[in-house]
Amino acid sequence: MTTGWETVTTSFAKSDKPYGGGAFRVRGNDVISLKTAGPELKFKPASQLKNPEVAELTEAWMDDSSERLNRRTVAFLKGTLNGGLTRTFQQRGQDAAWWYSKDWHTVYVSIGWMDYKSPVPSNGLTPQITKLWRSTDGGQNWTQLTWPEDRNIGQLLFLDPQRGYAIGWGPHIWRTADGGQSWHEIKVPPLADAGKPRKTFDAVNLGPDGVLHVAYYVDKLDETQTSSLIYRLAWDQQDFVREVVLPQQTVVDLQSTPDSAGSYSLYALSRLGPPRNWDDPADKGHRVGAISTWTNGPQPVARQLHTFDNKLMLDGLSVGRQGVLLVYATDASGEGAPRDLTIISSDSGQSWKPLDESSAQGGYFDPETNTQYALFAYTLKKRKF
Repeated sequence: MTTGWETVTTSFAKSDKPYGGGAFRVRGNDVISLKTAGPELKFKPASQLKNPEVAELTEAWMDDSSERLNRRTVAFLKGTLNGGLTRTFQQRGQDAAWWYSKDWHTVYVSIGWMDYKSPVPSNGLTPQITKLWRSTDGGQNWTQLTWPEDRNIGQLLFLDPQRGYAIGWGPHIWRTADGGQSWHEIKVPPLADAGKPRKTFDAVNLGPDGVLHVAYYVDKLDETQTSSLIYRLAWDQQDFVREVVLPQQTVVDLQSTPDSAGSYSLYALSRLGPPRNWDDPADKGHRVGAISTWTNGPQPVARQLHTFDNKLMLDGLSVGRQGVLLVYATDASGEGAPRDLTIISSDSGQSWKPLDESSAQGGYFDPETNTQYALFAYTLKKRKF
């Protein structure tokens, strides 16, 4: 197993301002990126300063945090590692989700925008405007799809360019079979909504067989108490079916192996115990982390593979081929800044090796090739497992 980083380029997305690579993907020399960024702020030259020791912004709105949030944008960029990236799409927004086909030919982008300067309503929920776009030529040209603006989209998961799901607050799930031209809402599993308008699933996964898996925590459901439930929905079904129950834990992430034929495994990264009680100042949210697995199919049985050092806060999970698992964690137990760790298994979770990482400004794991990418300022690195 190779654990060392290899430098790919030292000028990744350097020409695009403001700084940042966004949520990027690399294939050979080609790059696509979905980037959310604030407006570019400019400072007056020294000759125009009232006090030469105090920096001043060129325009008054730049000093207003609400105005800066309102002027955030979401951009789609494409290009090459050597030739740089070009923006082919840009809209006002603070949040975004995307999906792209394996050949990058079809791309969906949803964008959410809130007015941070408007008065906060009595329910505390500032309205969000959501819009949805699609490109069928690799992101060069875009068409806005019909979508109700009051329906938030947090995730876009597709089986192919025509068939997929949009998942948003509530939680709500919508399904399309015609490339986003029309959508049908799917009833969520029991107690998934809990009457909270902006509740989300704790984790969602679309398996290689097109089965949608959702995870959420419940205080009580029949004989099940303080547990996370995972339900599944096949493409040709209208109702979710319970898959497994993970007692006394809260799911952080849910991933499946990329195997496309027959059987595949699912992995749930969890924190043992109930979710953090935000009303209790003594509850800092620290929980022992664990990882469990089961195989897709009827009546699966979940088994816990491993519990992690109790000083770690688990952040996410990646699952690759040939037993490669990556758990992302933070260690804030010592003095100074928290340490980012990647904990790696190459034998399907039987043994683990922690790697102390420098803080990256973005990255992702490609499960098809077992390649991890990380961006450190303008330097893009990769390593293959």
